[in-house]
Amino acid sequence: MKLATQLSALPTNKLLTGSAIGPIATAAWAEVMATAAPALAGPGMSGLIGFIAAIVVGYFVPDRLNEER
Repeated sequence: MKLATQLSALPTNKLLTGSAIGPIATAAWAEVMATAAPALAGPGMSGLIGFIAAIVVGYFVPDRLNEER
């Protein structure tokens, strides 16, 4: 298998999107669930939801192609 080189120092689309969505989903879950279902609004559950959201969104975001060398 050939090695791949990244085209720039920018993070990949998957990493960038997942990193942005995770904290947003965590904060949104904590705010919404605090009124809707307080038992599900704890920091552990909010963190888990943010992690899952980042993984799911990152999975579906297409990434830039790397150059083969």
